[in-house]
Amino acid sequence: MAEWTAGPVQAMVKEASSIFAEHLPVRRTFSTGISRTVASPAALPEAYEQAVKAVRVGRQLNGAGARAHFDQLGVYRLLSLVSDPEELHAFVRETLGDLAADDEPELVDLRRTLQVLLETNLNVAETARRLHFHYNTLRYRIGKLERMLGAFTEDAHLRLNLTLALHVLRMRGI
Repeated sequence: MAEWTAGPVQAMVKEASSIFAEHLPVRRTFSTGISRTVASPAALPEAYEQAVKAVRVGRQLNGAGARAHFDQLGVYRLLSLVSDPEELHAFVRETLGDLAADDEPELVDLRRTLQVLLETNLNVAETARRLHFHYNTLRYRIGKLERMLGAFTEDAHLRLNLTLALHVLRMRGI
């Protein structure tokens, strides 16, 4: 999608950002949401909703000043369609249990280990390298995670639920 990072769209984003910034006494950021292309003016309200959703999700994932395309939101697009945020948070609590909380550094660290394990498709050597752990330390942590969460190394459905719960955590505020 090089057309979204260069050319007319990029020029419009830069121009809008500079106009937005120069008319305010306080420096503010400008986020951009890009909808799907529409074929007729009748589809503009739907395109507007897509752009708004892209802005909201893009800000949550990448911070202020983010630029996001609705079609590139992936699973976050689907998760953002859940209208009840409490239902998402309940799913996270049910799936991750104690790992859902941010108040204990050890649990936050274990959650990070789980996240990298899932990102590497359970590749223990690669996960250990990324986290700067000894292989045996990671094996110990996997055992601890499985005692807390269940046998996620053997259960693809549990891995999917854990991955979705971690994505919801990343989307805080949506």
